[in-house]
Amino acid sequence: MKKIKVYLIGQKFEIELEDEFYDYIQNDIMKLNNSSNQIKDILDLILSLEYKMYENEQKMTNLLKKFEK
Repeated sequence: MKKIKVYLIGQKFEIELEDEFYDYIQNDIMKLNNSSNQIKDILDLILSLEYKMYENEQKMTNLLKKFEK
């Protein structure tokens, strides 16, 4: 487990993440910590993740349709 500090909108948060997950999101955390417009970057991050989930849901739906035939 890795403890990290995240600074968002003037507040400090300490969170604990699994090492592999931290490696996966490290660039996003660094971008947020170093951002001059954190609200916009958080919104961009949320929307990009939602879009990835949407794409994956569409792929899963298509796969299920193929299996149903």
